[in-house]
Amino acid sequence: MLIKNKIIIPMIIMIFLTALAVLITNTLQLSYFIDTNHLAEKTDTILSFVLAGALVIIVFMGVSIPLILFIAKSISTPVEKMLDKTHYDALTGIYNRRYVDENLKNLINFMSRSDSKLTLLILDIDFFKSYNDTYGYNKGDTCLQIVAHALVRSVARTEDFVARYGSKEFVVVLPNTDENGAHTISQKLLAVIRECKIPHEKSSAANYVTVSIGATTGKADFSQNGDDYLNRASEMLHKSIENGYNQYTFAAL
Repeated sequence: MLIKNKIIIPMIIMIFLTALAVLITNTLQLSYFIDTNHLAEKTDTILSFVLAGALVIIVFMGVSIPLILFIAKSISTPVEKMLDKTHYDALTGIYNRRYVDENLKNLINFMSRSDSKLTLLILDIDFFKSYNDTYGYNKGDTCLQIVAHALVRSVARTEDFVARYGSKEFVVVLPNTDENGAHTISQKLLAVIRECKIPHEKSSAANYVTVSIGATTGKADFSQNGDDYLNRASEMLHKSIENGYNQYTFAAL
C-alpha cells in the first residue's frame, strides 16, 4: 500500500498542477485578448472562463484518477509481492524473523503514545530434533506447517501476528494485551497444539507434539526495543523447558 501511495500521490499532484497551469495561462491570454480588443464586461467574462476551466479540471481529474489508480496497481503489485517474500517464511507462509526484527520497534514506538501494553510469546516445539530423527525431515516440515497454521488461527485480532522466528521457534505478538491476556492466550495456544494430535513417540512430554512457551508483557515505552521483549520471553521459555516442557512461564517486562 505504501508503494502504491508513493506512485498515486505524486501523479495526482502533477496532473492537478499541470491542469491548473493550463487554466492560468489561458486566463491570462483571455485577459490580454479582452484588453487588446477593448471588450466590455471583462470581469464577468474572465470569471465565467475560470469557472468553466475549474469544471474542466474537476472532470479531467475524475477521469484521470481511476486511470492513475489502475496504473499504480499494475506497477506496485509485483513490487509488493517481491518485497513480501522478504518478510514471509517460505515453508509455513507466515511472517519470518526479519519481519519481527524490522517491525517490533516501530510497533513499540506507536503503542507508547497511548501507554498501551504489549505482550510477546515465544513458542518452541518440544523435542523437535527427536521428531525429525524419528519421522524424517519431510514430516518435520509438515509438523511445522501444522503448528504455524494452528497458531495463526488461534490469534484472531487483526493487529496480532505470528512469525516463525527460528527453525522450531515461533513468536506471537499481541498489541494491547495485558498480563491476564498473556496468561489466557498462552493456555489457549498450549491446548491448540495438543489438540492437533501430531504423533510424537519420542517426546518425553506427551505422545504427541507439544510446545513450551515463554511469555512477557510490558507497558510500551520509547526507551524499549524489540530485544527487551524477546529476551525476557526467551528467559521464560527456558524456565518452561527446565520445568518439564509442555507449559508456559510468564514474567512482566
